[in-house]
Amino acid sequence: MTRQRPRTHQWHLIADGTAIKAYPKALDHSNPQREAPKGLKYLRYATTRRLTLADLQVIEDALDESAARYERVARAVTLTGVLGLAAMIIGWVVLPSIGLDGDWTPILRLTSIPVLAVGLAGVMFTPLVMRRSIDRIRTEGGLDVSEPKVLKEDEALALLHAPGTVSGPAIEDGTL
Repeated sequence: MTRQRPRTHQWHLIADGTAIKAYPKALDHSNPQREAPKGLKYLRYATTRRLTLADLQVIEDALDESAARYERVARAVTLTGVLGLAAMIIGWVVLPSIGLDGDWTPILRLTSIPVLAVGLAGVMFTPLVMRRSIDRIRTEGGLDVSEPKVLKEDEALALLHAPGTVSGPAIEDGTL
């Protein structure tokens, strides 16, 4: 698969078999009122088998595809819920209040309930399904599903410069 956006991370394989993912701290930044932090964040993943950089890239590509799929599904279920809620408000409140409570209003009322229920169920269960998908991709790819350990910069740099460490392609904006 060809990469369609700039690489925002760099993988490293340490001699002990663990993998370290380095990426800009700014990617985790979500508060627009504060300046994005500078530097890199280092996550150390335990592995269940010996990995290569190609294995890590396959995992990363699968996670990207899964995230894109999750985004599409999340938008669809949110839209479904909003449409169900809008139909419910129109059928139960707006039309009766303006005197347009005709023969088709009960149909609108009845169909709005399951549409809203599907939207709400989707919003509730989609994140759980996504989490399972991420865990499955990582497990099949050879990463341990436990949470990665955040490394301090000096600890990470010591591991990255240790003998036997293999590093993947650098971050494309030249940060690493």
